[in-house]
Amino acid sequence: MNMVSEWLAVSLLSKIYYLEDLVVNISYMIIFQLLFFLFSFFAIGTVIKRRKDTLLSNNGTLFWMLFWILADVVVFMPNSTTVFANALGIGRGADVIIYIALAIIFFVLFRLHVKLHMIEQHITRIVRDDAIGTMQDTESQTKK
Repeated sequence: MNMVSEWLAVSLLSKIYYLEDLVVNISYMIIFQLLFFLFSFFAIGTVIKRRKDTLLSNNGTLFWMLFWILADVVVFMPNSTTVFANALGIGRGADVIIYIALAIIFFVLFRLHVKLHMIEQHITRIVRDDAIGTMQDTESQTKK
């Protein structure tokens, strides 16, 4: 074999291996997309059920519906995050997802902290009122 035919054979084999890897990667991506879609479909169904049982507010329902729909968009169109990141002046799509996720997590953490503090104050008020009421009942019984 001459040099050109060896080069062509190696080039052709490398392209075949590349295509095989591409097909395998695409199949894994399609399987992941299908599984994620089924999971998000189940999650949206759970959101709707919680709303019907009045365990979730309108705002909560809207937030979670948008979250799962946007998650599906990102999974089915991964380049959309890069386009969004570039529009914001951020280099990669994965970075913008991490930044947004961190902002949401810290916001939810803050809201939970405030709500927990309010619940603690409410419990303190209830216990105090109950203690005062019990003390007044005992005083009135001892006077009789």
